[in-house]
Parts: sequence; structure tokens; C-alpha cells
Amino acid sequence: MCRTLTAGADSWTQIPAGGGALQSTEMRKSFFGFLLAFFLAVAAPCVALDQSRVLDILLQQGVTADQVGMIIQDESGKIFTLNETKKLKPASTMKILTAGTSLEFLGPSFQFETQLFNDGVVKNHVLKGSLYMKAGGDPSFNSNDLHLFVDTIQKAGIKSIYGNIVIDDSNFSDIHMLEMRSWTQTASPGNTPLFINVDPPANVTPYSRSWLRAKKRLRRLLDLNDDYVIYQNMVEPDLWTGLDFLQLLKRAGISVVGKVRRGSIPDNAIVLGSVRTPLTRVIYDMLKSSNNYYADMMIRNLASQSGDRPANVKAGMRFIYEFLDKVGVSRNDYSLNSGAGFTHRSYITAGALCLVLNHLFEQPVISPIFFSSLPVAGMDGTLKYRMRRTEAQGKIHAKTGYLSRAVSRYKLRDGVVALAGFATPTEGKTLTFVFLYNGTRSPQLVKNIFDKICVELVKNPGL
Repeated sequence: MCRTLTAGADSWTQIPAGGGALQSTEMRKSFFGFLLAFFLAVAAPCVALDQSRVLDILLQQGVTADQVGMIIQDESGKIFTLNETKKLKPASTMKILTAGTSLEFLGPSFQFETQLFNDGVVKNHVLKGSLYMKAGGDPSFNSNDLHLFVDTIQKAGIKSIYGNIVIDDSNFSDIHMLEMRSWTQTASPGNTPLFINVDPPANVTPYSRSWLRAKKRLRRLLDLNDDYVIYQNMVEPDLWTGLDFLQLLKRAGISVVGKVRRGSIPDNAIVLGSVRTPLTRVIYDMLKSSNNYYADMMIRNLASQSGDRPANVKAGMRFIYEFLDKVGVSRNDYSLNSGAGFTHRSYITAGALCLVLNHLFEQPVISPIFFSSLPVAGMDGTLKYRMRRTEAQGKIHAKTGYLSRAVSRYKLRDGVVALAGFATPTEGKTLTFVFLYNGTRSPQLVKNIFDKICVELVKNPGL
């Protein structure tokens, strides 16, 4: 029998697969025993408590039914639902939609391409002309890729450049920071080692004395060891990339008589080299580490590939809406303004997110790419240290989500905890689940509750 539990104002109803609703006192007791066990994290079997008593306990613990949206489903239909039609903040589970939309519209074979051009003539190892870097929207492009461009220039026999280094990112908006990024809205990086955001002045050159002094001061301040990592928010990432490239050229013994500036690539420029990154790799990194910047850039790329100029988040979000239309999600079930979920102004129902997960799981080409990119409980990504040494280890593939709201610059109020993905019990029946929590309880408490439910799903798929 396919069982669906739905929450009503005063009762809980069991719906047999053949239809017909039956009021059941035993089902009420079992369900509230389930809530008692998992929402209150009480390690005990289902107990016969009346509805009002369980609700009293929930209220005492600060976890009420209206703060949660949940759905658990197998191939036959819904096993359990709670507020599945209530719109809640998804936090980083929003990246599920971004990954699915990108795979749907760009295609699994899509590659990001960053190109290097020059518009001069090389004579006696001297390039009399400028170098041009055409940004292709690759969020993973970094100094390692710049080293490849340096190698390309060395192989061309160039030792001196009499010209500028010009960065062309004209395909994209000139807004390079996430719109919601501020001290009033803070997201947890969710992984280790310690990650610190540093906002250097726009005129600080990478590897300059000012840059190194700031890094040393921060290290002394926090008493960090040699393994620490610093993530820096670039106010002008295009110029920063150009300055980084300039420093790498100088380190390789290639002199540059010119400046780093923005500009367009002239018609007479020729390609020196390019760096390509598969979309599938970017999606893997985005979902495993919950990278907000990657998600933001993927939304911009959707707009860019369609010819929208400027290719900004607003233009790219329409592809999310079109994807949800295709999946069959009603536009009344969401209100979204970010591909990363790093905002308190995006909402979606648990039921809608479940439809998306089921759609992606059923696509023969997309499914293995998406499934393998999700964090695995106790194994990797943002779930590496959750559900370890439990029955759920290695059997939960899910996207995490956490978002807090600041009451002041120094005090945070917990806001959103989410977990959405798939459970693969031993017998091989895959379950789809979505857990969304919007409330003020400790995020660790809620995460533990969700983890306990996942363990139970693996142990007892039928609940």
C-alpha cells in the first residue's frame, strides 16, 4: 500500500493506494511518536501520546510544525509530508535548481572557455602589442590557469611585451559581488579548514607588500598555523586577475611595459591559447562545497549563452523559472531571486523541490552527473562530518543548506537549515526527501534532527 500522511488542522489522515480517507487514532499516535523521536531528538520508539501533549513538547523545545516543510517519497508516491505546500527559505538547496537548469539548458558537454589574444607582432622575442584576456564566465578559473597562459607565452618565444594587459569581461554585468553579500546576512561556509573572508582595497596588488602585510597581520591576530586558508572577496576581480597575471609573467622573466586595464578585443587580434573547464566539473565543485560564487556565475552564464547583455543574475533567473515550468512546478510555489540561495528573500515549497529532484533523477544522461555531485553522508563535501559511523554513511546523497540572519554586527539569529536529496537503503529502493526548517532554534540541533531522520530512512524506508 502506498501511504500518504497529510497534515490537517485537527487530524492526520492515512490515504490507502486505492483511495478513501480513514481517520486513525493509531496513525495519530504513530505520527506524533515519529515527531517526538526525531524533532525532539529523543532516542525512543514511537509512543502513545496524544496530539496536544506532543505539540506541547514541540513548543517547549522551540520546534513547531509551522517552522518545518518536509516530504519523503519513493517511486510509488509520498510516504510522509508535513507542510509540503508551504513556501520556505531553501538556503543552499537552491543550488539544486541551478545545477539542474544549467545541465538542462547548457547541456552536460558544455565547457567554459577563457581565451588569450594578442594584436601585435613578435620580433626578436619582443611582442609589440597588447595581450587580451577574454573572460568566459568560468568560476573555477584561477592562478593555475594563468600559469598555463604564461607557459603559452614562453613557448611562443616572447620575453618582453610592449603593450598592456587588457581584460575583456564585457559579456557580463559590471556587478561582481553577490547582491545579498553583507554583514547583515551571513552564510556558513560549511567546510574545513577555517575560512575567513577578507575584503582588501581595490588598489591592493596581489603579492604586493601591502597584501602580504595584511595577510601576516591576520595570521598573528588569529594565531593561525601554516595550514590556514584565506578567501578574499575581490571588489574588482577582472583587474585583480590581470594584476595576478602580470605578477606571474614577471616571475617567469617576461617583462611588461604597460598597464592592466579593461577593454575590448580588437578585430585583428589572434588567439594565443585558451583554457576550457567542463560544466560537469563546476557543478561537482559547486554542490560538494556549496560554493555561492560558482552558483552566481552559472546563473550569469545562462544569460550570457542566450545573448543577454549584460549577463547578470536577474537575466539568468528566467531560465530557472523556465526549468521549473518544464518540471511541472507551479509559479505559485516559489519566489526566487538568487541561484545560490544566499538570501532571505527566496522561497520555495518542499513539494516543489522534491519534484525537481525526481525530475533530475529520472533523466538518463543528467542523473548520474547530478547524483555523483551531491555530498555523501560521512564521506565528502558538506556532509563529510555528518552521519559518520551510522547506517546512513555513504547512503545519503544530499545538498545541505544553512543561512543565518544577523541581529547586529556581532550577534547572529539562526534562520534556515535545509537538507534535500536521496536515501539509498540496503535493499536498493531510492527515496527522495526534502527537509526545510525556518526558525530560531540552534542550527546544530536541527541538523541532528534531520540526520536522525536520514538514519531512520536507511534503516526503515517505510517509516
